[in-house]
Amino acid sequence: MDQRWKVKSKPSSMDTRFEFETYDILRVFLDDIAEQIEQLEQHPNISFGKGYVSVVIYPLEPELREVDFELARRIDECYNRVVAPDLV
Repeated sequence: MDQRWKVKSKPSSMDTRFEFETYDILRVFLDDIAEQIEQLEQHPNISFGKGYVSVVIYPLEPELREVDFELARRIDECYNRVVAPDLV
């Protein structure tokens, strides 16, 4: 999980914001994370605008669990794939 994620204890959550140069790249990112969300059966709060996507992960339990951190890690991988595909 990238250090861009801010982990909070009250309420228990983690959040981050991703920046994009074009809306087309942002759309690919949203499609990619949608697949990861479905695979892990998690439902983070997602908001986006022309050049950004904000993600907040709230756990289903009172505290963050391993699946929450796994989702954050997978979202980071999706971001790296769309912004720097040659490096992945």
